[in-house]
Amino acid sequence: MKKFLIGLFIFFVLLGAAALYLNTYLKNQLQEIIKNDLPESLSLDYEDITIDSWGGNASMAHATVRIKANDSTPRSEVKNASVQLKGLDHWDYFKNKNIHFKNISIHADSLTHYKHSNEQKEQHSKKKDSTTENPIQAQNLDRHFQIDKFDLVTDYIQIINPKTDSVTLKTAHFNLKLENITPTITAAITRPFDYEEIFMSYDSLYYQTNRFDILTVSHVEWDGTDLVMNDLRLKTQYSRSQLSNMIKKERDHIDFSIKNIKFHNLKYGEKSGEFYLNTPLLELQNPYLNIYRDKRIADDLTKKPLYSKMLRDLNFEMMIDTIKIKNGGIVYHEKVNSNTAAGMLDFSNLNASLYNVGNTYNLGEKKTSIAIKAVFMKSSPMSLDWNFDINDPQDKFYVKGSLSKLPVANLESFTSPNLGVEMSGDLEHTYFTIYGDNYSSHIDMQMTYDEFKVNIMNQEKKKKKWFASTIANIFIAKTSKNEDGGFKEGAGEVNRNQTKSFFNYLWLNLKEGMLKTVTALD
Repeated sequence: MKKFLIGLFIFFVLLGAAALYLNTYLKNQLQEIIKNDLPESLSLDYEDITIDSWGGNASMAHATVRIKANDSTPRSEVKNASVQLKGLDHWDYFKNKNIHFKNISIHADSLTHYKHSNEQKEQHSKKKDSTTENPIQAQNLDRHFQIDKFDLVTDYIQIINPKTDSVTLKTAHFNLKLENITPTITAAITRPFDYEEIFMSYDSLYYQTNRFDILTVSHVEWDGTDLVMNDLRLKTQYSRSQLSNMIKKERDHIDFSIKNIKFHNLKYGEKSGEFYLNTPLLELQNPYLNIYRDKRIADDLTKKPLYSKMLRDLNFEMMIDTIKIKNGGIVYHEKVNSNTAAGMLDFSNLNASLYNVGNTYNLGEKKTSIAIKAVFMKSSPMSLDWNFDINDPQDKFYVKGSLSKLPVANLESFTSPNLGVEMSGDLEHTYFTIYGDNYSSHIDMQMTYDEFKVNIMNQEKKKKKWFASTIANIFIAKTSKNEDGGFKEGAGEVNRNQTKSFFNYLWLNLKEGMLKTVTALD
């Protein structure tokens, strides 16, 4: 018995010594690879490496990884990362040369990426070599790999413009969890490997979308099925006056916020080499849009496509079956004259349903339709139903709407400073239909109203032009009560100015319909 115990003791001592030797050997081999065999564009500094060959574990402490575009230009850098690899399947490795870890976790202080310049982007887009393909596609690997669980935590991520050293994107507390990672059979770089489960979240997203506007999101979560974003805000980073001094062509000053966005069962990827995105339901909670337009700035005379053409011309496939907008609002300010305040239009309690928002259906198969209900100028319920076929090359559309109980004096905050017109009276009911395309449209309107009058104003002196107002009111039918059924009807034609937006087109139709309805002239 004594000899057996001594033998067992010697066996474990030798086994431990072999494990220590193997740990040291593997550590030295890994250090040699890091020192001599990494690509020139990649450098790795670290404080310590620990190998536990018996348990199939390894760790690296305080690592910094740098990827360089060339000798002088950095591309990406990961600072102060701790890496842990746990549970290597020895048997699978030695028998089949497969790599199978139970868990890999990485925790880094920061990740910094320097984005391509426009010139580099051009050169990169012209390249048609393997660098644009998935480097870990199954067919490109000489062995199989599997990771049961993968965790990546980065305290801070930023993307920097190397020319200006300014931050174009940053986010905090990035957390990525994946389960059952295996090689993918597709070359799509948008999904470089397969996985069964995903959870991703991050906070405090900041993204400079262009020279003028900044996008921020307080929190984002993605579980592989639903994508949720909280407190999104897209805002012009300059004041209204600063923006007007910076631009030579008209550009909107915007402040757009959404309390909550949720993409249900979101699918995305590549199909036949083309990117696609679809979701059965997109929900927007409490969206609010504040727009300011300075009409004293020169017009932007580029052609503005209608929404049907914009969807048709997307460079990827998209289909959103339903969009639900709940409790939204829009405020539009327009500055026409330096001596008067900006005119204002207000839409509150806005709820909308949009269907078939995308470009994956054929001509005549279905239509994109939009149904909106809101309160106009704090007092008047309104509705709008609008549809179009994105595949119609003439961009035909149909709009049907109604507006009730509008004291027209409520419009003075817009018509007085912008049009030099003050109005009085009550519009009880207004109904209209518009048929149109990219070139022209026809509007039919019905109105019930009473005691309708206009005053033409001298905007500089802020006084009524008595003669002009008297002449204008001669041609206005002051009430619809004398009409059969109490409704006065009017119809008009409008030619579209293609350098203006759809909403300008809609406004011109409504103005033409109202003018033809309230005037006493046929």
